Amino acid sequence: MTEYEKWNLVLQAVVAITAFATLAFLYRQVRVMVDQIVATQDASKAQSVMAIVTFLQSSEARTSRECVRSILSTRHHSEWTDDEKRHAAAVCANYDVVASLLKAGLAPTGVIVANWGPSIIHCHQVLSPYISAMRSGSGAQSSYWSNFDWLRAQAGTQ
Repeated sequence: MTEYEKWNLVLQAVVAITAFATLAFLYRQVRVMVDQIVATQDASKAQSVMAIVTFLQSSEARTSRECVRSILSTRHHSEWTDDEKRHAAAVCANYDVVASLLKAGLAPTGVIVANWGPSIIHCHQVLSPYISAMRSGSGAQSSYWSNFDWLRAQAGTQ
């Protein structure tokens, strides 16, 4: 083997080692970036859950749910006052909005259903006749508050 061939082999070995080291370094960087993306997604979902929790725990939402669960649950929906109907509509709308966010994948459904499941089920049960009446009124659509129906179904499976 000539001197040139020896140096050529040495140079090729150095290039190969450098290439493998570069690949290992790039693989490590890709893994770190993937971990950062996953952490960012988790943080985003946590932030979304916190926003939904804040929304559901607002005093207006809590007052409306309390009205539905303690007052409206004891009377037929035809006997509700205008103020009570506003509370009923607020609960339907609140849970409908939350469900649309969950269906869009902006937050994990399980966290909300696990914590508000009994309220979702009870409110939906109490408000079902009211929802049906709102869906059958003039100019109404059968899909009115349908996300609330979906949320109720999710709560029933937990």
